[in-house]
Amino acid sequence: MTQIIILEKKFITPLGLVRCGLKCNAIINKTLGTKIYENGKSEIFCTTSHKIELIEFKIKLPLFNEETVTDTSGWIYRIEKFSDTQEIIETFCLLDNKDSNIEFDYSGGENLDSIEAANNEWILDIGTEDGESYNSRAEMNDWFPPRLRNFDFDYKSIAQMQENGFTASIDLRKGEKIHLQYLSAFGKKIKNKISTNLAVDASKKVLEKWIGI
Repeated sequence: MTQIIILEKKFITPLGLVRCGLKCNAIINKTLGTKIYENGKSEIFCTTSHKIELIEFKIKLPLFNEETVTDTSGWIYRIEKFSDTQEIIETFCLLDNKDSNIEFDYSGGENLDSIEAANNEWILDIGTEDGESYNSRAEMNDWFPPRLRNFDFDYKSIAQMQENGFTASIDLRKGEKIHLQYLSAFGKKIKNKISTNLAVDASKKVLEKWIGI
């Protein structure tokens, strides 16, 4: 079934355009409104079988080590399935319209999957939780379905890494819900500085506290 983009947010950076959105083979059936948080805002809507809240926010600065970055943007998807109707949903966070001189690299760490894009002047990170983090939340039934818990210590992430960002296919059953997060940050490229990587390294719990969810 053909998927179309039903929601998309954009973040302009010196290295290109970061697009964070959602594809679905169904359209938005009903808009439920907006919500203002202490450090963020959201849009809430329904498709035929899913309730979706997209929260948009800026990452807390300065960082824990007092360093900072030029700018940030973060997005959280809170998706709940309320019917048995089958729908195909995919979220994405990708760097497009990129500078031809950009080099990409993996820059993940503990509990973090992240890609890095850089040229001679600027550096950008796009990050999300890694497979181990999702598995831990599945164990606690914390906005990740317990049935998806992996008992083999092969922590494959639902967020699939691409060269220029991440995509995630969502396949929930009725009554299940999921939290997916994408964080992006850019700054001047300075030798031995990893501020943009630190900026996108935040757990669900930390983000919820900062945003005020």
